[in-house]
Amino acid sequence: MASTGQTSRNTSKYSHKRATQNPLLQRKPCKEEDRMRQVFLKKVREASDDKKWETRSEQILRKDFISRQKEWELDQARSAPEIPQALDDDDEDDEHEAESNSLKEVDMVDQILSHENQEFEALVSSIQVNADQEDHHQQKTMSDYGSDEEEYDRLFMEVISRQGSAKSSTDTVGDSAQERDQEMDFSLG
Repeated sequence: MASTGQTSRNTSKYSHKRATQNPLLQRKPCKEEDRMRQVFLKKVREASDDKKWETRSEQILRKDFISRQKEWELDQARSAPEIPQALDDDDEDDEHEAESNSLKEVDMVDQILSHENQEFEALVSSIQVNADQEDHHQQKTMSDYGSDEEEYDRLFMEVISRQGSAKSSTDTVGDSAQERDQEMDFSLG
């Protein structure tokens, strides 16, 4: 009996209960949910088709543009006047005329270059004259005011001479000051 009591204890009260299934999996789709799903899928398909047609329309427009451009170029080529063979003599005259024109242009370019070279040389010489004048002016001002080294030398000599004269006068004053200091020291002692 003890064994039957233990077996009843090992089994729980829920072991005999019937298991229920997930209600989300059990429920049947209603008509409205099915209709909403169909509308959603239809929108997705339409958006995909719209994108496909948009890219196709761009390709079609590009091809149409290129074909029209080629047609226009062909029309321009057809409508351009043809050069007849009889004008070959005129071409030779045109070549001689072009050569003479090119020679004239070369002469004109040479004249312009020589003129520019003259202007450049004049500019360089004026710059050199200005630089020479500036150097002369600078040397003149330095001689008027003296160079920095000369000025420092002159000031240094003045300071040394002042110190020498001050030292000689302080020596005589220093001797009398020392005598007074010694007298004072004796008076304190």
